[in-house]
Amino acid sequence: MKRYISILILSCIIAVTKAQNYNIMNYGAKSDTTLLSTTAIQRAIDECSSKGGGTVLVPAGNYLSTTIMLKDNVNLYLDNGATIYASRKISDYGGEKVSVGAADNEFIEVLVSANNVKNISVTGKGTLNCRAERVAYRREPKTNFNDSITGREILNAIKYGVDYRDKFKKVPPFTGAINFTGCENVHIEDIQVIESSFWSVHLQWCDRVYVNGIYIYSNPDNGVNADGLDIDGCSNVMISDCNINTGDDALCLKTTNRDGYSRACNGIAITNCILTSSSAALKFGTESNNNFENITISNCVIKDANRGINMIMRDGGTIRNVTISNITINTVRKATFWWGNGDPIWLTIQSRNNHPSGGNIENVTLQNIIAHGQSGIRVEGFSNRLNNIHFNNIQLFIEPESAKDKRARDGYLFDGVNNLYMKECSLVWNKERVQKEWENAYKFKNIDGLYIKDVIGEKSPNKGYEIFYYENVNRAKIEK
Repeated sequence: MKRYISILILSCIIAVTKAQNYNIMNYGAKSDTTLLSTTAIQRAIDECSSKGGGTVLVPAGNYLSTTIMLKDNVNLYLDNGATIYASRKISDYGGEKVSVGAADNEFIEVLVSANNVKNISVTGKGTLNCRAERVAYRREPKTNFNDSITGREILNAIKYGVDYRDKFKKVPPFTGAINFTGCENVHIEDIQVIESSFWSVHLQWCDRVYVNGIYIYSNPDNGVNADGLDIDGCSNVMISDCNINTGDDALCLKTTNRDGYSRACNGIAITNCILTSSSAALKFGTESNNNFENITISNCVIKDANRGINMIMRDGGTIRNVTISNITINTVRKATFWWGNGDPIWLTIQSRNNHPSGGNIENVTLQNIIAHGQSGIRVEGFSNRLNNIHFNNIQLFIEPESAKDKRARDGYLFDGVNNLYMKECSLVWNKERVQKEWENAYKFKNIDGLYIKDVIGEKSPNKGYEIFYYENVNRAKIEK
């Protein structure tokens, strides 16, 4: 009797499991990249959701698609050997576009999309490939250098005789792999995301987000705008064990403005990731219309990046209560058109669009960091002062720049900070390949409240500079 009951229970479990799986091949999908499988995949998703949810299976094979809309309670599972390719024919998309709320108001096509749904996931060992196309073009030289982010870099390039005008632009359709807006309980796990034209994975205004073990790649030479993972105004986010290698920013927290509305990034934990970028590996901003609060980042490797850790506030939001710890950083100068100086850490407030302050950065701790960079660490409040910044156990090694237009000056530069704390920090210059532009090991300007303990460094190999340089520093307590 017991054996009969056990067999019956097992049979019921198998029957339920089968009922909850929806193979796209049964809905007309073809492993053929000359035929669109969009309708078949969407039918499977719609039926799965209408019957309470389950798994939509994409078996091994190569499928062509345009926009797929996920629905409530659906897991889109990409099996080993399964790849969904985005169509490169803009006419296939039927005019469907998504506003991503970027600073330049981009509208893009999307491969996997979702709006205001619950309990959705994209999982498995398969791949989303957007097959981005880009072409080189020539920018005309600027005549107005008031933009303090890029202006100084352009002027410096001109000084060294560098042609800074070469860049790349996207060829339509401008397809992003994943764009979820206003969703709850979102899981993205183990998949590969290859060559998006725009932000690869963009999660906007979502709550309870889990991203684990994914790999994202875009071309490091020409992948303009092809960010890796963008967390945009989301709450309760956990990101771990990801490998992101992109042309543009690798992992970026944003608070974009879309039709006059934005949300804060609040409650975010990031750990155990490897980040590579021709722009910024780990960035807050530049879209910063709302706050970034209660965030921890730990145990990550940043390698071969143009910038390491960036906080760039421009639109009025506030970064507060952030801890970044146990990070190794290697930064290398990239082509001139990419933003970045090879700086391992850059925190800055610079207003744009006539915003009165640009925003705030306060209550930030960076600790246990080893950084090798072709430029120094900069903390600069151009349009507002930073408040309560802690640097603990930061080891900085300044390496010679590979680029022709040298940008590195000081090792650590702090300008416009209230209450700056430094403990057990150090700096070492590369003495085998000295750059004549290197200046002070530590430069402090316009600081109100400076607290230094066990901070050491070396004089620049160039004569006339100090280990510690002070200008307009008030309320200082220094224990070297």
